[in-house]
Amino acid sequence: MNKHYLFPGKLAAFKEETLISTLLGSCVAVALHDPVAKVGGLNHYLLAEPGAHDVPNPRYGSAAIEMLIEEMLRLGASLDRIQAKVYGGGNVIAVSVVGESIGQRNIEVAERLLQKHGIRILERNVGGESGRTLKVNTHTFEVIHSFSNEEAAGSASVDVSGFKPLQVAKTVKVLIVDDSATVRTLFTNIFQKSGLEVVGAAADPYQAREMIAAKKPDVLTLDIEMPRMSGVMFLEKLMKFQPTPVVMVSSLGSTGEAAMKSLELGAVEFVHKPSQFDPQVLKDLATTLVEKVRAAASVNVLKKIKERPAVVPTVEMNVSAAGKARKKTQELKVVVLGGNAGSAPGLEKILCSLAVDTPPVVVSCSIVTNFLESFCQKLKGKTKVNLAVGKDGDFMRMGSVYLIPAGHHGKIVAGANGPQLKLEKGIPVASQLPSSNVLFQSAVQAYGGGVYAILLAGYGTDGVDGLSAIQNKGGMTVVQHPEDAQFPYGPQKAIEVGVAEQILVADEIAKHLMQYRNQSVF
Repeated sequence: MNKHYLFPGKLAAFKEETLISTLLGSCVAVALHDPVAKVGGLNHYLLAEPGAHDVPNPRYGSAAIEMLIEEMLRLGASLDRIQAKVYGGGNVIAVSVVGESIGQRNIEVAERLLQKHGIRILERNVGGESGRTLKVNTHTFEVIHSFSNEEAAGSASVDVSGFKPLQVAKTVKVLIVDDSATVRTLFTNIFQKSGLEVVGAAADPYQAREMIAAKKPDVLTLDIEMPRMSGVMFLEKLMKFQPTPVVMVSSLGSTGEAAMKSLELGAVEFVHKPSQFDPQVLKDLATTLVEKVRAAASVNVLKKIKERPAVVPTVEMNVSAAGKARKKTQELKVVVLGGNAGSAPGLEKILCSLAVDTPPVVVSCSIVTNFLESFCQKLKGKTKVNLAVGKDGDFMRMGSVYLIPAGHHGKIVAGANGPQLKLEKGIPVASQLPSSNVLFQSAVQAYGGGVYAILLAGYGTDGVDGLSAIQNKGGMTVVQHPEDAQFPYGPQKAIEVGVAEQILVADEIAKHLMQYRNQSVF
């Protein structure tokens, strides 16, 4: 028997005997079956209705039920024979709080639409206070379901995204390594106020070496430029003999080569030392720094630093079980790409695989903003597209990639001569500067469904709201496969809330982009 895991916001139907499984919270799943044709299917929707100006998609019950019926009929089912079972809609705090009674509204839309089509409901297992696991046999219509608290051991190993639950270390021990006493004091105060345990503050790598052996910190913050031994040289030694998650600290004057070398050696993230001690600057620094340190200390990060992610197969997030990618609704105008921690390797793979006639691409990737010139120089001669540090007012051309520089958010505006880049100084959004959300949301405002969005590895949820806006207008949303990402948090959150049309390894994204670009508009 074939097996198929159904992601949130998706649906599938099969003529071959298949066991479809999914996990439900406040979401609802409608199972359909034709006992004569032996065709069965299941959807998994998160919300009842799209907005008035949104393009319907399977994330919404009103669309998911109609699409599932259509797919059943395409596979040979007859409407007068189709039967239904309805599950889920629990009063559960899920990954996204979308208002009160969302579960009840999801249940109501299922019953209303099934009644409209004259489809008899054989079983209802809805409401309650718990999530559910669900397995549907498409041939026999046998449904195995249980509440999540009845399968604690099994449900603990997976969440609604179908991947292992995201975990962040509850207690984090930090060692600060910086030659500036002012920075050491500043970082100590920031960490202690945020509940992190500062186990030491070293003025140079030699002091740090002794403290690491004695205190065994979970994370280091490490200055790039220090006397006696540079941070980069110390990082190289550290990764050879005692791999530890490291957040590099750099001044605005640090060389891009040093920052890029640190990333290649295994540094997790970067943060700039404040050039001024303005209260708002320090507040933004504290929020960003603490989140970066917590992310670095997350479970499995040591394994990720020491080992390259395993090659995983492409996983397509298709509306149809037949495996056909969703057609684009508008001509593709612009490509937007976001990510933060751990996204640099995936970004390199994509840029080196883009065709010369790729539509204009704008990149909001905070981890490479520290060394954009060096990053572009490194890829010189390896790409067919032109790489450039974006400038305010740039008219974006086919075959060009524009990387948003540090300290700015990047927006896309529609112009008479095509897409135009607008740079704005600002504070972090979703703890990121530049922010993928800002870029994605501006693109959809300018071009609606003519946007292709990619969210690479990263911690936090930056980019997820932007993907939702793009999906609702009919654009294409792609996320890096969580098993291909050093930090799967952003992509996995997008999967959990049903806004990922496709899950692809980085090596496959450029190919998919061109296949999508070449589709005719329907």
